Order: sequence, then structure tokens, then C-alpha cells
Amino acid sequence: MTREIIIIIIIIIIIIIIIILKSGDSKEVRNYRPITCLTTMYKTLTGIIAKRISKLLEEQSLLPAEQKGCQPGSKGCKDQLMISKAIYEDCRRRNKNLSIAWIDYQKAFDSVPHSWVEKSIELVGVNSKIVRFCKLSMEKWNTRLFLKQSRK
Repeated sequence: MTREIIIIIIIIIIIIIIIILKSGDSKEVRNYRPITCLTTMYKTLTGIIAKRISKLLEEQSLLPAEQKGCQPGSKGCKDQLMISKAIYEDCRRRNKNLSIAWIDYQKAFDSVPHSWVEKSIELVGVNSKIVRFCKLSMEKWNTRLFLKQSRK
């Protein structure tokens, strides 16, 4: 990969996170809300990549119908909540027993090694240039945190 492409990757993957105090005690971490600022080029490029990967997964039927987290047009948890509510109301109306379990994979992406992400997209047949871009992006991520102090 040429030096120019690596420089472009470094420029577009600088991530700035501004931490803002929502309310309450400023010593409590849970009272802060992060705002992530990404470059327009990064958002556009990753959006294109996400659509290509999504299309590939759909064409190969690799995502089950029950998976709502990354389906096009799905609202994820909101859709699942509405479906659960409809099932619950139907069971209640018919006087049927019902058991529901929800599994929260909060921060699942943060806990998966980047090498697994790279290998996974490689295994499903994602274009090698996209795999390489993703790998280099993850290696070069540069995050900067800024704490926004409230003025009194």
C-alpha cells in the first residue's frame, strides 16, 4: 500500500469524542454523555462499505430473519420490542402462557478482537480491498477525548 493511501486513511479515521456532563454530580461517570465526531469522508466511506457487506450477507442468506440489529430498514431493538409486545398481547388475549428472554450484548463490538472482525469479513467473501481497508483503519484509529466543562 502506498504512503499516500495510508496518510488518507489516517486523516479520515481521526475520531474526536466530546464528553458532556448531562446533569448531576460531575464526579459520577454515568452522568456524562459522549458525542462522537467523525469526518464526513469517513462516514460516507464506511456507509458505502456497510451497504456492500450488508448486500453480500443478504445475497448469501447469512443473517437469520430473527437478527434485527443490522438489517436494512430495521429499527433493531424498537422492532423487537414491538414484535414482543404484539406476541404478549396475543398470548394474553388467548389466555396462553408466554416466556420471553432478552440478551443484551451491550458493547459487544468493543469486546471482539479486531483480528476476529477482519477474519469474519474475509471468510464471508468481502472484497479483499475492503478487508484491507478495514484492517488498516482499525490499526490506525486515533481517538481524542475532550471534556466539555460547563460554565457557571
